[in-house]
Amino acid sequence: MKVAIIADPHLGAKWGTEREQDSFDQMSEAVKRALQLGAQMILIPGDIFDTRIPRQEVWARAMRILALPHAQEQSKVELEKTIDKNMQDISPVSLRGVPIVALHGNHERRIRGLVNPVEALEAAGLIIYLHHNVAIFKTPVGKLAIHGMGNVPERNAKDAMSIWNPKPVKDAINILMLHQAVGQYVYSGEEYPSLDLADLPRGFDVYVDGHMHYHAEARAHGRPLLFPGSTVRTQLLEIEAQVPKGFYMLDIGEEVSYKFVELKSVRDFHYAELKFDDATISQLEATVGKKIQKFLDESRKNKEKLPLVRLRLLGTLAKGSSRSDFDENAIADEFSDRALVSIGKDELVSPGLEEKIKFLRELRERRLPVEDMAMQLLEENLRESKQTQTFDVRELYQLLMDDHVAEARDRVLSIVNELVDAELKRRER
Repeated sequence: MKVAIIADPHLGAKWGTEREQDSFDQMSEAVKRALQLGAQMILIPGDIFDTRIPRQEVWARAMRILALPHAQEQSKVELEKTIDKNMQDISPVSLRGVPIVALHGNHERRIRGLVNPVEALEAAGLIIYLHHNVAIFKTPVGKLAIHGMGNVPERNAKDAMSIWNPKPVKDAINILMLHQAVGQYVYSGEEYPSLDLADLPRGFDVYVDGHMHYHAEARAHGRPLLFPGSTVRTQLLEIEAQVPKGFYMLDIGEEVSYKFVELKSVRDFHYAELKFDDATISQLEATVGKKIQKFLDESRKNKEKLPLVRLRLLGTLAKGSSRSDFDENAIADEFSDRALVSIGKDELVSPGLEEKIKFLRELRERRLPVEDMAMQLLEENLRESKQTQTFDVRELYQLLMDDHVAEARDRVLSIVNELVDAELKRRER
């Protein structure tokens, strides 16, 4: 019994860009190759779509791809029963050919009472949708129970799993499928998972998790925990340049084995971090241009599509230089016929900014009252503008604190007028 696991295709991702076709090409390849390799069932652990309400053009392309398995010869897999799911929700059409069992992901999750796009696919007879329930199949190797929990907010994941509390079906191969951050396996640094490996229920033969966009393998209670990763690049992160895109094939017999299958339609992707020290704009431009060219000189796996190049610029700029002077779009345009270039310059530090960051950090660590912190910030800004002798900072600040805004403004205008008059007289001499 062979089962394909294809995760996070994010159909419709990067719509309106040069990459809008990538998600469809790669999902189509994954489905076709899974069928060629003899898949008798396909599991999709969430994020079929990139948005909660896909546009009609995305729906049309998605349904063409998801209809492919149902045009195959019958896979000798029959739905026996469900647990906590109404059998009438499952269309007989979804059981033709090779059935697809899927969850909703965080990109598809909608509030209670609203239909998410994965539920709509079930209504159309293209998939069997699971969320806190189980589908049990008769297969050539015995019973196969698929337990599924779609995405819930990360803070609620541990409680949701505990409340659902799935139990392995006796005398069956049991696969638990979810779409959550688990332990150290997270989608981004902004997530704080409540679910840990130890919180996964025991007794399952295989654990499958979507959501994380690069493929990885772990163990949960001594059993395989598989993260297939997304079939398309939605974030140009370093690890996605290192780890190939693809899907898993499970081979279920007396034991369960698995193999990762790499996709061929994925764009080549190059990633680099470039560190600068007091660099001029011309130095930035020269270094970035050389790095891109070096990447383009390397051999390519996919010669049909332009490669992706992502550069992250770090460090400091020379005095008199500003990030705004560096035109990353002009460089991307220069190479546009050979690569899709993305350059991040937000982490370049202008002269003097390091000292300001250090000052703010020290100010925070001193844990001063808010009023005192504001006072010191005002003094620091006036010191940088060389106006500490011109203004009585504390008097000015006290007027603002006492809500005497008009008086503070008049005081500043009076000093400015005096400075202007003095400058005019100096020029007349």
